[in-house]
Amino acid sequence: MEESAGVVNAISKIMCAVDGSEHSFRAANYAVLMAKKFGAELRLVHVIHNTGFTNPDDYGLYDLESEEEKKSEIQEIREETGEWLKRIKNNAGQDESQLTKIELVGTSTSVESAIVNYAKRNLIEIIIIGATGRSGIKKLLVGGVTSSVINHAHCPVMIVK
Repeated sequence: MEESAGVVNAISKIMCAVDGSEHSFRAANYAVLMAKKFGAELRLVHVIHNTGFTNPDDYGLYDLESEEEKKSEIQEIREETGEWLKRIKNNAGQDESQLTKIELVGTSTSVESAIVNYAKRNLIEIIIIGATGRSGIKKLLVGGVTSSVINHAHCPVMIVK
């Protein structure tokens, strides 16, 4: 990010967290606009919560899902995010060559920490996120995930309602 006298002149890496909610689609629209304006790299990210154990039996855990069920669930998520990507591209108004996929990020911790850690590891300069997500759980003004991302992100966070 280029900055002079406290004014941002350019942004080169933008991340937008998407979860299929209307707010995340609106956030993606803004992310596309900003990426075009700044000529920035845009990463669309969807976080998948999982146990993080490749072999739960090794940890004394009983896993209720078989490997086939887990693979099937991941495939369903890939198909669903593929539909989201088509919608985001259509909203962009043209074939957006930057928008090739939605990255799936697995986490055994929280969705918000996965978003924050992904942004930090990938040197993201701004996170764009919807005010609330699909969970339907709302705080007074913004959702729990969004609120936590705001409080823990290393970079600016833009909230879209």
